[in-house]
Amino acid sequence: VPETDLIEEMDLSSVECLNMATGKEWSNAVKPGYREDAGLLCQSDDDEQLIVTIPFRQLVNLTSLIIRGPADGTAPKKVKVFVNKPNLSFDNCGKKATETVSLTAEQATGEDKIELDFTQFQNVRVISIFVDDNQGGGDVTNVSKIIVNGHPVHTTNMSELKKC
Repeated sequence: VPETDLIEEMDLSSVECLNMATGKEWSNAVKPGYREDAGLLCQSDDDEQLIVTIPFRQLVNLTSLIIRGPADGTAPKKVKVFVNKPNLSFDNCGKKATETVSLTAEQATGEDKIELDFTQFQNVRVISIFVDDNQGGGDVTNVSKIIVNGHPVHTTNMSELKKC
């Protein structure tokens, strides 16, 4: 099954972002149209850390991510990805992540995909992306684009079955 951008599978009304600056919301990095504009950013507020939690409308299998920021040192560097942890907070994000990635400056500012270990990212209902720090080591992190790639898990909706 080929991978696709899972934007249509995201429950955008339920996305949450912790520590985002007012007016610099998660939608700037996730929603189509917004995420293609490099000038629109999701920005951290009190320090360099951010947590973006994205629920899906149905189970999905994830294959890769694109996480991009500006080339001014504020793009993400150390990123932890958690699966099916809908209540992730700064108090519990120190636990072992499903995958931890240290982005190079090229990965953080280009279109390079972060390939995920497919076996660890099956039957995903919620993905949480914890940005621990940024490329320049400063107090502000900016994310301009988040793309989650994969494919839906095709399941049978029992309520749609008709009796014979």
